[in-house]
Amino acid sequence: MTNDLDGITADVARLYPAVYHRFHGSKQRLPGTDLTSRMLWILQHLASVGPSTLGELADASGAKKSTASELVDRLEAKGYVGRMRDDRDARRVFVGLTVQGERRAKRAPSVLADDALRAALARMTADERDALVRGLRALVRAGEELSE
Repeated sequence: MTNDLDGITADVARLYPAVYHRFHGSKQRLPGTDLTSRMLWILQHLASVGPSTLGELADASGAKKSTASELVDRLEAKGYVGRMRDDRDARRVFVGLTVQGERRAKRAPSVLADDALRAALARMTADERDALVRGLRALVRAGEELSE
């Protein structure tokens, strides 16, 4: 792969639609909700890993902590998540799903077609998978910086 920024930009612009169309689970908005794909991702992530700090959510999603905080605020206003102070360290706050949030996370479709994505990832080497995740996180983080 080249270090030429124009070439890389062209490659990403060419490849992203192919990845999106190949692995996007639902091309329509979630029926009857005002959830964004980022909000859905947070709900499904929390359903998978359990309560997390804002920093952990930001790291896992590749977003800035301020962005994760804003999304959690919106989810909290909808009643899908709640914040809890750590009993051992009052400065530390965890975000967890409410009962309503658990229901929403379970009934909402995945953003990507998980089975197809898993099968494709299985064909890659461990190093390729690690590089892909690092690259996607870096791209999301860089994009977040542009919108601030």
